[in-house]
Amino acid sequence: MKHYSCCVPGAAQHAMMRCRPGTPVTPHKLKQPGSRICGASLRAAPRAGHAFVVAAMLLLSMSVALAAGNITAGRQKALQCQTCHGFDGLSKIPDAPNIAGNPEPYLVRQLNAFKKGERKNEMMSVVVQTMSDQDIADLAAYYAAIEVTVKVPR
Repeated sequence: MKHYSCCVPGAAQHAMMRCRPGTPVTPHKLKQPGSRICGASLRAAPRAGHAFVVAAMLLLSMSVALAAGNITAGRQKALQCQTCHGFDGLSKIPDAPNIAGNPEPYLVRQLNAFKKGERKNEMMSVVVQTMSDQDIADLAAYYAAIEVTVKVPR
């Protein structure tokens, strides 16, 4: 009788099936579905994780939906940004970047980095301190919603 250890391809599936390393098995038992010995029902094991993945995706999508910004509210809040970044998100001063059309998650991440002090800029560090998470989400939604067109030179 040959001993099969769980150190074979599919070891993660074996662990989910509670296989024991070194369990004596004969080759004909390797294909018995539903058996709790090593090598059994490897095709069914990956399904066990599907429910977890689906649940995790639902939770993530709900948190994204809750944190989603309001473009209309962001437009009102953008009035305080227009001096440097412009109401249209196109920089009015050389030291300020263009922020129009940047992805919303990127803008949220950058504003939060300024707020936490992970990113440094004298003006931005002062401005973001009074912003709530919803203010940041709204501003990011507004600037991300601005469509930027590019014209290639001839």
